[in-house]
Amino acid sequence: MKAILSLLILMTTLKAHGFIPTEAYTFDFNITTVRMTKPKERKLHQAVELLRLVFASSEFRKQILLHRYRGRYGFYMNDGESNRVLYAKILDGVEKLYPYQNNAMDVEVELYADFESKVMGYTYPRTRRIWMNTKYFNRHTTPEIAGHLVHEWLHKLGYDHERQLSPRRRYSVPYAVGTIVKKIGRQIEWKCL
Repeated sequence: MKAILSLLILMTTLKAHGFIPTEAYTFDFNITTVRMTKPKERKLHQAVELLRLVFASSEFRKQILLHRYRGRYGFYMNDGESNRVLYAKILDGVEKLYPYQNNAMDVEVELYADFESKVMGYTYPRTRRIWMNTKYFNRHTTPEIAGHLVHEWLHKLGYDHERQLSPRRRYSVPYAVGTIVKKIGRQIEWKCL
């Protein structure tokens, strides 16, 4: 909790000095949980608070705008959109299921157990729900959970990736942005310790 408070103070300071774009600073998270224990709920909410700081950072904006795929600015399977359009769509928060701009991530999160699976989680287009495998949730760090949450949420915005492993898959919008979130989240945690 002390680390989260430090992160919020840091974010306020960065905003006051003009380092955080206003639209990113006001991005909100409407996350509900389904049948989740209080300790797991707290762990998820810590990841959401870290994600709030990542989204509000100038580093997140920079990493999205400067992302390259095959020598050009862009992402794999980006629907032909520029990095600038992708960044704006993330901050607009317009999920396909509820197509209105509210500058927020609107999802439900439910845990499930499949200890034989290599799948961290999944979602479907016609539901707000994201399912996270407790096999990974229990052992993942806060930045890893934040990265996975944004990966699944990007599916809600209409972005996809190849189902099979391939060298290109990590450059797809869900995987690449999830990795960016995880990396910046680790940096923020490290600075606040």
